Amino acid sequence: MISSSDIELFLPKYLSPENYKKLLQELDAFPNNIDKRMYTTSVESNVLYQGDGYNPFPYVELMRLEKGNKNVKGIILSNTCDISLENHRLYPSSILYAPIIEIEKYRDVLIEKGASKEQVEGHLQAVRKQEVSSVLYLPAISKLKESIVFFDRIMSIDNSFIKREELKHNRLFSLSDYGFYLLLFKLSVHFSRIQEKVNRGSCS
Repeated sequence: MISSSDIELFLPKYLSPENYKKLLQELDAFPNNIDKRMYTTSVESNVLYQGDGYNPFPYVELMRLEKGNKNVKGIILSNTCDISLENHRLYPSSILYAPIIEIEKYRDVLIEKGASKEQVEGHLQAVRKQEVSSVLYLPAISKLKESIVFFDRIMSIDNSFIKREELKHNRLFSLSDYGFYLLLFKLSVHFSRIQEKVNRGSCS
C-alpha cells in the first residue's frame, strides 16, 4: 500500500489549494469513487489534452490489412505540451492514442473464447477497480458507454489529424485532476516497472 504522505510527494504542485485538497480526498476514497468524477468539463474547447477521449480515430490491424481499416474511439496518450500547436518543432509531432473498447463487447469476446462467466466477472471486477495494470477502466458518461483501454494497443497519427476548431464536437471527455492522476499512475506502472527483476548485466 502507498501511504498518503508518499502520494503527496508526486502530486502536481500547480493546483490551487482547493483543487489540491479535493484531489487528495478523491485519491483517499479510491477505488470506491471510480465514476463520473474521473471526468471534467472545465477545459478549453480548442485545446487537446492528454487523456482526452476522441472520436473518430483510424484503426489498422497491421497483420490483417486486407480486411480494411476502420474508425474507433480513442484516448490521447501524448503529453498535452508535446501536441500543442503552439509548440513549434523542427520536425512534426505525432499523437499517440489507444482504442477505447466497450466493456460489454470485451465481455462477449472473452466468453466466446471459452472463459466461464465466473472467470469473466471476476476479471471485470478487477478491471473496474483499476487493478489490472495494462488496462484503464473508463466509467460511463453521456458520450461514452462503460469502456476500457489496453495500453498495448497504442498507435500514432500526425498531429494535424485533429482539427482543433472541430474538437468540441468530437471530444468524448476530458479527465479531471483525479482521472488524470489515475491515468499517469497506471501508465507509469505499466511502462516503468523498476522492479522487473531482470539482470541486464553491465557494459562490456
